[in-house]
Amino acid sequence: MLITPAAIAALQTSFSTRFRDAYSESPIWHDQLSTVVPSSNRTNTYGWMQRLPRMRQWLGPRILQNVSASSYTLTNLPFELTVAVDRDDFEDANLGTYAPLMSEMGRQARKWPDELCRNALQLGATTGIGFDGLSFFNVAHPIDPAGVQSNIFAATPLTPANYGDVREAMMSYTGEDGLPLGVMPDCLIVPPQLERQAREILNSTIIADPGGVNAGVSNVFQGSAKLLVVPELANEPGRWYLADTSKAIKPLIFQLRKAPELVAKTGPTEDNTFFDKQLIWGVSSRGAVGYGLFFLCSRCN
Repeated sequence: MLITPAAIAALQTSFSTRFRDAYSESPIWHDQLSTVVPSSNRTNTYGWMQRLPRMRQWLGPRILQNVSASSYTLTNLPFELTVAVDRDDFEDANLGTYAPLMSEMGRQARKWPDELCRNALQLGATTGIGFDGLSFFNVAHPIDPAGVQSNIFAATPLTPANYGDVREAMMSYTGEDGLPLGVMPDCLIVPPQLERQAREILNSTIIADPGGVNAGVSNVFQGSAKLLVVPELANEPGRWYLADTSKAIKPLIFQLRKAPELVAKTGPTEDNTFFDKQLIWGVSSRGAVGYGLFFLCSRCN
């Protein structure tokens, strides 16, 4: 097969279709845990409150809700994925192995925000810094006048009792005004290794009696949250998260500057074709993932 404009155009159409179909069909989960924010600059700055605003009776002048005290900046970063097709394979019409590769590129491009959110969750207790200058998961988030509050629970395996304790702790968080924040955990996030325990907690009518007296007791947590099983969390098999995703602001921020775009360098006079006998297809995107309000998500293990 000669490398003609018509042959290249046909191949580009085929590969682009493969990419788009896989991109649109691949399931994602990041949108359940992150606020998706379009970006038009290199960086975005967010002004978070240390509580969720609420209506008040209007007595006297308006009270301004200060959102600038805790500013948080996210810088968009570039990402890419590039593959090369050997010119000899094109000329010999040996392209069967490349078409599935284009589908996989589409899937990977679609899953790109998931990977960033996975990293944010797993780094949230160390290098992942939140709006208060501390690691997102921390035992000493300062919110006055309540003192410090924790959204990390060590030595807390996923059991009905521990699930209930963490849920209660989250619903008891108070803001800078001393009033409850109104947190209502509604999403249990687990790796595949904890799916069985999670489904038993959220779906079973009867569970084992913690006291060991009866054969079983009524499961008061049935239907208390939705379940999100994340295969990308399998490298931390004992760790689970509980989140409130019902608010306009979610635990994570996915900042999108440029959606994934497939571009080709396939002309017969391109340097990669002429010197290296390679036809190149590449995906590029720009964005970042950061943290929203710490009290909307807890880490447990």
